[in-house]
Amino acid sequence: MSLKCPFPHIGCENCDCMGITCQHLFPGLKVEWPELRGVSGLEAKRIIENDNPKVTCVLVPQGDGVLHINCCNRVLLRLPANDCPNGPVLNLPQVG
Repeated sequence: MSLKCPFPHIGCENCDCMGITCQHLFPGLKVEWPELRGVSGLEAKRIIENDNPKVTCVLVPQGDGVLHINCCNRVLLRLPANDCPNGPVLNLPQVG
């Protein structure tokens, strides 16, 4: 794991949805941010947590493993391992 981008431990609120299928859990709040692909990880985190204060962004270096559990209180942001946390977001940021 990259020392510049540690994976924080946050409690997981398990759910059986991901992205737009979670919209019913967040009425009036965003659950997907396709426009943030390519944006700096730190900037994307700031925008997402402002748009939806019920989620926490987790910056994850590309190649680091993450359990495949849908957590409705987090958004994973995959970043280049050699440029974390400032590198561009590589995945589609979405709840789950």
